[in-house]
Amino acid sequence: MSAKPLTLEQQNWLKANATLPAIFLFVLLTILCGMFACLFTGLRENLPFIIFLAVSGLLMLAVLAATSLHIYNNLMDLRSGTAQVLEARLAHKRHTSRSPKTFYAEFEGIGSVIIMGDVYETLEEGKIYRVAYSPKTRRGWEIDALP
Repeated sequence: MSAKPLTLEQQNWLKANATLPAIFLFVLLTILCGMFACLFTGLRENLPFIIFLAVSGLLMLAVLAATSLHIYNNLMDLRSGTAQVLEARLAHKRHTSRSPKTFYAEFEGIGSVIIMGDVYETLEEGKIYRVAYSPKTRRGWEIDALP
């Protein structure tokens, strides 16, 4: 296993994917604080509203946890400053059916990596590739076929 430095474009991609969810997280926390402020100020007699706020709060906490994990993974890949480079055989490739499509390549010894659509079209199952990817976000940066 070797490593190569992330390009400026790759670093910017990781920054954007950490920053935008952080803004979303701030807005979500503001709403969550407002909901619980309503809960503790004078609405104690309205049981259905209290139940609604409690369930909504729990759902928002779940979203908060998932968003925090997403931000953490992007920041850890950005902090390392490098992409891991491995040679691996492509086991299979797949994509989601919903729009916009997300493309995945499953490599032996690496696992599932998210790739771009144009790269997806060129991959052949069973061939060996040199894969440069970020381990936390599972983003495939460069995939080159080996002879």
